[in-house]
Formats: sequence, structure tokens, C-alpha cells
Amino acid sequence: MKHSLLRFTIFPFLLTAFLGNPLTAETHLFKQYRQTTTPRISAGARFYQSRHRGDIQISTQAKLQPLAKQTRTTANPQLSGPVTESINYARDDSLNGWGQSPPDNAGCVGPNHFLLAVNTAIEWYDKNTRTREYSQSLNTFFAPTSPTDLFDPRVLWDQYNNRYVVIADEQSDSNNSAFIHIAVSQTSNPNDGWYFQRIDTKLNINGTDTWLDFPSLGVSSEALYLSGNMFTFSNAYQATRIWIIDKTLYSGGTSAYTMHDPSTEAGLSSQAFTIQPAHMYGVQPTNVGAFMFSSEWDDNNGNNDLIAVFRVDDPLGTSGGPLFTVQFLNPGEIHNNSSGVPTSPQKDSNVNIDFGDDRAQSCVWRQGTLAGAFTINPSSGTQAGQATNFWFTATTSELTAVSLVQQGLVEGDDIADNAATGFPAISINANGDIGIGYSACASTIYAGAYYTVHQAADAPGSNQGSFLMHDGLNAYVRTGLPIHIGNRWGDYSSIALDPNDENDFWVFNQYAWTPGNYDPFADEDGRWATAFARILPNGPSALRKNAGGVTPAGFILSQNYPNPFNPATTIRYSLSYRANVRIIVYNALGETVRELVNTEQNSGFYQISFNASGLSSGIYFYTMFVNNSKHQIRKMMLIE
Repeated sequence: MKHSLLRFTIFPFLLTAFLGNPLTAETHLFKQYRQTTTPRISAGARFYQSRHRGDIQISTQAKLQPLAKQTRTTANPQLSGPVTESINYARDDSLNGWGQSPPDNAGCVGPNHFLLAVNTAIEWYDKNTRTREYSQSLNTFFAPTSPTDLFDPRVLWDQYNNRYVVIADEQSDSNNSAFIHIAVSQTSNPNDGWYFQRIDTKLNINGTDTWLDFPSLGVSSEALYLSGNMFTFSNAYQATRIWIIDKTLYSGGTSAYTMHDPSTEAGLSSQAFTIQPAHMYGVQPTNVGAFMFSSEWDDNNGNNDLIAVFRVDDPLGTSGGPLFTVQFLNPGEIHNNSSGVPTSPQKDSNVNIDFGDDRAQSCVWRQGTLAGAFTINPSSGTQAGQATNFWFTATTSELTAVSLVQQGLVEGDDIADNAATGFPAISINANGDIGIGYSACASTIYAGAYYTVHQAADAPGSNQGSFLMHDGLNAYVRTGLPIHIGNRWGDYSSIALDPNDENDFWVFNQYAWTPGNYDPFADEDGRWATAFARILPNGPSALRKNAGGVTPAGFILSQNYPNPFNPATTIRYSLSYRANVRIIVYNALGETVRELVNTEQNSGFYQISFNASGLSSGIYFYTMFVNNSKHQIRKMMLIE
């Protein structure tokens, strides 16, 4: 994958940097750009529409099943405390009278509680004891705003005001209605009560009524930012809109809000599909409200996939705003637009996991750095042809010249051969460490929950490898329909920053659970379950405390960096106890190319350099043997 550091800036109507050979500004007017993501409605909305039409029949035979016992996973590096089992398909069924698939996992953490929501329930836990203190359907929780069939929840901790914020979507084809329901905790303790408000989100666009889908939520010191894709009631995509909501609700009043067309207001001639608002941290630049991004814009040359970075100034209109501007980052040709994001095989099933599309998934801003993540189908390299998570950071220190700093892939080959990764969630801590939570599956494993960390000292675009949060337990097939139209895994996952230390991350995601809750109508019994865990990102990779001090928690062979490379690359690995270690490089035919390590080594962290001068371009594999047993294999690509 290219690691381009080209800056590609538009402000407000002229290009100030060009791609490739110099061309005229008129040729590269950003109004000519188009977004390549194919719009489709969220999984939650599709489920409800199918249920209302009678395509899904609700079984009343489901029984509440107890949560699995919490276990401490000492084999997994960087976990702090237990991996806590939370809501699952059976409990969602018991709370609502039906099980919703997929769950759409939203989680956040405050001073003393972890709060989560799925389709279609909400829970919170004491984050120290991991005791569940509240569990209800979304409809019951939002009873003060008289909802029906809520879906696509989002949650966040507003560290500026020490409050929890929850939103959920509502849409009805039968009466052409659409609402967003908002709840804000009255204090930093979710048990102390909530304030509620409902916003009518039905809009007439291009002469047609539309409803809001795939709501996304961001926050700054001044306001909440709600974005959504607007579809007609026959599910034709029309536009993307942003609601800027003040915080009057925080004190029990009614929040005022304004609605905006950020694409048009920023000067674009086409609509951005999915604009992801950032969770803002720290002091914002003067007059700046929030940053947002939209993925997968085409430069009309067919060789670059641009990232649109939106900025909203004066969000509450105190000086004539809000004002939207847009600039474009150039990560190079990273995504195969002709194929889109492919589905992923899973163990013990011929029905693939649907890892969604290449829309913007997650976004955070902290002290001049914007980080975002989404899923792609890489155009080239070792991950080409499989769903792979992409992440980037950009500097906003020059507001009119936002520039790309680094970009990377979250590859799954250290989990299993050809493992796909999807639905990334990204966050940054006060030390500059970046945490990413995500899902992964392959033909040899069930779909599970994973995470990785880019530590501040790591090489740009690299990460510490794939770490397991919770493995999948069985095949997952739950389409909810009599004819399979897509085994959708979800729409998003979550990672949250602990406000007590602004260092540790909390990951919340789903995994493929054991079969049950059989649906005779669709002939399916696949189920999901969720879990959350606390991650210690700082310090060397794979650390844990024991009587002997700090040692690696396992034998870890990390992905080489850079990758692809020419001609040299670095390979890192760690040992949890003294052992005989061999690391051997093979070509694609399985022939030994070079032995890099063959010795007995103490526990600790190691790195070696591999210089491939004289070797042909192509795919190579490197394998770590521990005490003469094959332990891990990774792929790398040499490009001359």
C-alpha cells in the first residue's frame, strides 16, 4: 500500500496542491469529484422495514439465558481485568419480544460506569466490579419520548460536561415519519436520571419526503453533532444532513438545533454519503466547532481515493455561522471501487459474513490530530480482495491546509490465513497512542472481536498486531429473511477513552455466539453476543504484570514494517519465557529464502532487519518456530 504524504487541499474553490503532473486548477476543481460508495440503508433499518412488511415473523419461544461467566484472559496482551460478557441475542429477545440482528454495537465509558446500546437494548455496568446495573429495551428507556421500534443507537461520554449521551433512530413507512430520540444523563452517574428530547428528522429533499438513516454522533465543547443519510420512504438515497444541537437539554431544557447540507454549504456539487462527526477532545481552535470526514471520493482520474475532511466553524451561529468548509486528503489508490468491500468466509458455513461497505466508520480529534477509520478492499498488496480496515491521521494545525500524516491497514493474517477485518472504531489517548477495535473472521475461524494499538513511538502507519478480545464460538447466519440477501454482521463497533486517566481504551464489540433461538420461518439459529474489555495501550506491546516484573504475555510475531518494502524491513517479536527461537523466510513456493534467527533467547522484546536485496518482487512468508514448533506465520510483499 502506498504511504503518500501528499497534501491535497481545497479552500474554498481552488486546488493549492496537485496530484501527479501539474494541471490547471479548472481541471481539478473539487466540484468534479464524486463519491464512489454505493448507498444502502443500515442493517437496523432493513430489519424493521422487513418486520413491518411481514417478511420477518417474531417467535415467542425465546427464553432468557444467563450471561456467560466472566473470565480473565491472561493469554491476551494488554487487557486489564476481565473480558466482560454483556448483552446477547437471547437477552435482546427477552427485552423486546424479538431478537434484532445485527446488534450495531455502541459503547462508552464514564468515571464509574460502562454504558452500551445495541439494536434494540441499553445497559450499563459498574466498570470496576463489572456488575450490570441496568438493562432495558430502547423503547422502554426512551418511554418519555413515546418511541416505536428504535434502532441504530449511538452513545458517547461528553467529557466537556461529564454526561452520557444516547441517541436512537425511528422510522415508519406506514405513516412516513422519522425521529431521532436523544437522552442525556442528569449527572455523571446514569442511575441518577435522564433528560429526553425527540427531534423530527423527516425532510423534504428534491420534492420527496426522506428519513434519516445510519445516524452518527459527535461532540465538542459547544454542541452535539448528528449526521445521517437521507433516504426516501422507498429507500432511494437523496442526501446527507447534519443537525447541530446545543446543550440546553443538559440542564433539563429543550435543546435548540439547526439542520445543514454540509456538502452544498462547503461548495461540493455532489452529496457526501455518510459524514462521520468527530468526538472532539481538548481545546478546539478559535471559532472551530468540529471536524468530520467522508471516505472514498474519486478524483476522476481513476487512481486516487480521496478523503473529504469537513470543518464547521461557529457552530451555534454567534458570529454568522455555522460555516462549513471541506478539504481533501490523498492516501493514493487504496480501494477497489469496482468490487467494493467483499464478504468474508467463516468457519463451518457456506454463508459469508457481510462486513458492510467503505463508508466512514469512526472519527476522533485531539489537539490538532484528526484520526479516522473505515473498511476497504485494497487495490493491491497482500490484502487485495478481502475486507481490510484502513486508518489514517491528519494534522489540522494549519486550518486551511489539513494534511495527511500517516495511514495504515489493520491486517488479519496474524489471526488466521486470509482473515478479513471490518467495522473499525478508533480513538486517541493523551499520550498519542491510537486504539482500534474491530471484527475479524476467516474460513478457519468464527467471527470474533479484536483490537490493536498504534503506540505513539511506532513507525508511521504500523500497529502492534492483532489481539483477541473475544473469539467467535460458532458460525453466524441470521439474515432474518426466508431467502438470504446478506448475512450482515452490523453497521459499527465502539472504542472509548477512559476519562479517569485519558490513557486506557475500552473496546465493545460482538462475536459469533452459540446457536439457539431457532427461527423456523427463516430456518436459522445463528446468534450474536457482545463483550467489553479495558485495554492498556501504553508501554511495550504485549505487557502484563507478574511476580517477576513486566514480561511479554505470550509469543508474538508482529507484522513487518514497512510492508510492502524495498529492500529492507523490520520484524519484531516477543517471548514470554526463555525458549529456542527460529525465524525463517520462505518464498511463495514454500522454499527457504533465509534464516533470520536460530538461537535460544530469554523472555523479552526483539527486532531484526531483513534485507531482501537480490530477491525478486513478490509475496514472501516469515515463520516463527518456538522450541521447534511452528508458532506464527505472516505475509510480506517485496516491491522492487
